Amino acid sequence: MHLGIDIGTTKVAAVVADSEGRICGVASRPHGADRPAPPGYAEQDARALLETTWAVVRELPADLRRRASSVGVTGQMHGVALLDGSGQTVSPLVTWQDGRCLEAGFLDGLASRTGHALSTGFGGATLAWLVHHGALPPRAVAAGTIHDVAAARLCGQVRPVTDPTDAASWGLFDLRTLAWDREAVAAAGIPLGLLPEVRPCGSRAGEIAAAMAGPLGLAAGIPVTVAIGDNQASLLATLREPQEELAVTLGTGGQVSAVLAAGAAIDWKASAPAFEYRPYPGGRYAVVAASLCGGAAWAWLADAVERWTKDLGVACPPRERLFDLLNDLGLAAPDGLAVRPHFLGERHQPLLRGSIEGIDLANFDLGRLARGLAQGILGNLRNMLPPWALAGRTRLVGSGNALRRSPLLQRTAAEVFGLPLALTEGREEAALGAALHAAGHVA
Repeated sequence: MHLGIDIGTTKVAAVVADSEGRICGVASRPHGADRPAPPGYAEQDARALLETTWAVVRELPADLRRRASSVGVTGQMHGVALLDGSGQTVSPLVTWQDGRCLEAGFLDGLASRTGHALSTGFGGATLAWLVHHGALPPRAVAAGTIHDVAAARLCGQVRPVTDPTDAASWGLFDLRTLAWDREAVAAAGIPLGLLPEVRPCGSRAGEIAAAMAGPLGLAAGIPVTVAIGDNQASLLATLREPQEELAVTLGTGGQVSAVLAAGAAIDWKASAPAFEYRPYPGGRYAVVAASLCGGAAWAWLADAVERWTKDLGVACPPRERLFDLLNDLGLAAPDGLAVRPHFLGERHQPLLRGSIEGIDLANFDLGRLARGLAQGILGNLRNMLPPWALAGRTRLVGSGNALRRSPLLQRTAAEVFGLPLALTEGREEAALGAALHAAGHVA
């Protein structure tokens, strides 16, 4: 049995899985850790995140916890929390959704100094911003993602360690050597000592400390694997033939990932702002494109209809029925409207906004709007990836609640990518991937 933990943006999940990847126990709950913050900021209470994590683990059946022989941890990438010399958090978790680095000229100046184009919400950009504004907590001596911090806490360590999947999500990382780009870190003004040690993907962070094992009902001394990014963890759980499949996820945002074969030649100069290379277990890389508005764009249409009916003083169908109607109308509608769903901008173009094109006097109806929006959501993801990353793929593996619940998005995904779609079971894929990672399963 293997324990997997996922500390996500809105909830914490934990599973116990066997060595074949069958989930034997699962627990989850919203963490409610969001903190009040200035406009554009996104912060979560790091201590509340960790407390919820331990509570969720304790909700798993006691006999399964006692049988766990390894622990894997994953969570929301890009974010950063700061710790003092005793391993206690001295800052909130500044999450991937944070926008403070969008202040005029900051990211451009950071890119010119470091040679790395970072997005707001990336840990490297956040640390550089804190240093630039003199806002680094005076007692801060270490930094990590929230799942790096959780793994350290499980092992009784005061400093977190990280792996390439997480470190790369911060930026200022050399993807070729899988190490921090020390010159870039110095150019950003970040003390190198703040950054966690980078250990190989799949290596051991340590062992469960007795002080943590007892309260969590785990056996003391079982190994804890260095935490892994949630994108890679989800892919580990869902892809059967990684080099032949394409993974698309629609949750709040959207993401499409193509795992490259081990030893595949990479033209590092061919990277573009819309996609990135990410380290992947087994000495491989994945090509990943992420949109900020995936499932949230689909929810926008229902929100708009609810507002319109309220303005008109008429009753709107219940939310689930409304989504059913929008799906049915979109499935029956012809093409006609082109919707660009950049309602929150994109990481590579933060100021980009959405639009609807092709409107005439007769075609602006809910069916065409729903169909055009679905095509826009999936087409945006497809267009972010380079054509060579799409070539040779035989199957589309879909996950995320927005995709799983929408027949229109499902049909559109198959049409846009020109591949048959297979939906995952949807049972805490990231937590399951963390468990499999800890068990040593790398497809």
